[in-house]
Amino acid sequence: MVMILWWVTALLLLAGLAVWAITFWNRRAMRTAPVLVANSRFLERIPSFQRAQRWARVLRVAQVGLAVIGVLAASMLAGRVADERIETPSFDSRDIVLCLDVSGSMYQYDTEILTTMADMVQDFDGERVALSIFNSTSRTVFPLTNDYDLIERELREASEAIDFDEAGAYAGTQSYSDEKRAAYYDFVAGTRGIDDEASIVPDGLASCGQLFDQAEEDRSRSIILATDNEVNGEPIFTLDEAAEGVAARDISLYTFYPGSYECSSSCLEELRSATEEHGGTVFESSDPDAIPTILDQIQRTQAEEMGATPTVVRTDLPGAFFVLTLVSLVAILVVGWRSR
Repeated sequence: MVMILWWVTALLLLAGLAVWAITFWNRRAMRTAPVLVANSRFLERIPSFQRAQRWARVLRVAQVGLAVIGVLAASMLAGRVADERIETPSFDSRDIVLCLDVSGSMYQYDTEILTTMADMVQDFDGERVALSIFNSTSRTVFPLTNDYDLIERELREASEAIDFDEAGAYAGTQSYSDEKRAAYYDFVAGTRGIDDEASIVPDGLASCGQLFDQAEEDRSRSIILATDNEVNGEPIFTLDEAAEGVAARDISLYTFYPGSYECSSSCLEELRSATEEHGGTVFESSDPDAIPTILDQIQRTQAEEMGATPTVVRTDLPGAFFVLTLVSLVAILVVGWRSR
């Protein structure tokens, strides 16, 4: 909350203080000796007279208090108390593809990422979102859409389905119902098209890049890639080639790397090199709360690229001070009439 014309408020308060000072000194200067009336001392002992004196003092104090409140409220009203906030124009031309590695080592992170993303959907305004998953091959769960009810439903169902420790289920250390098993295998169906291969990250990224339609339109395009980059197999593309292909279509790449179980630091270095050399950003974190940070960066960066200028929006808040001024004025009139 700010005061736009604070100097007007200051001038009015100074004027009110000056009027009070002049009135006070004038009353002192005009004060005369009391008039003596014979045989009137007994009046001070009459209860009704004492009550009248007390009531007169209360009314005088009330008048002064109401006048002070009225001056303060009127001064604040004249100073234009307002609420200020910074707004950046939103765009309905932002496309985001969530590209998830659904190999066994990623299931915990995928579950948390999908849940976090689902929680944020209702805050979207115009963005289109798509979900693609990959292991040895890729599958599109849903294409780019701004149907937020569908997006949230699909993301929540996906987060529940992928929450499945396949290695633990095979080893017998984890027990799942038949329904849970069916939900998991239905969800990852289509991502295991090549036997004895897994987590083919370059091909998965290349496939995600193909989900962007409306190539002729001026839209911002981003991929959020979540992977540990533990490639087991022979990809068609190298990671650098896939990232280069994405960058060639003006698609921004944001890579979420939660760490890896078996791979050495070379996995991260390869991922970082391929991402950053083509203008992307790597988020090295096992915390799914990094996803809101990624989305915030996407929105800020894309807004700047599309020429959005943050503007200060002021909303005047005169209501309370207007009411207080009016009530004070009416109360002064009522008290003044009563004091007569």
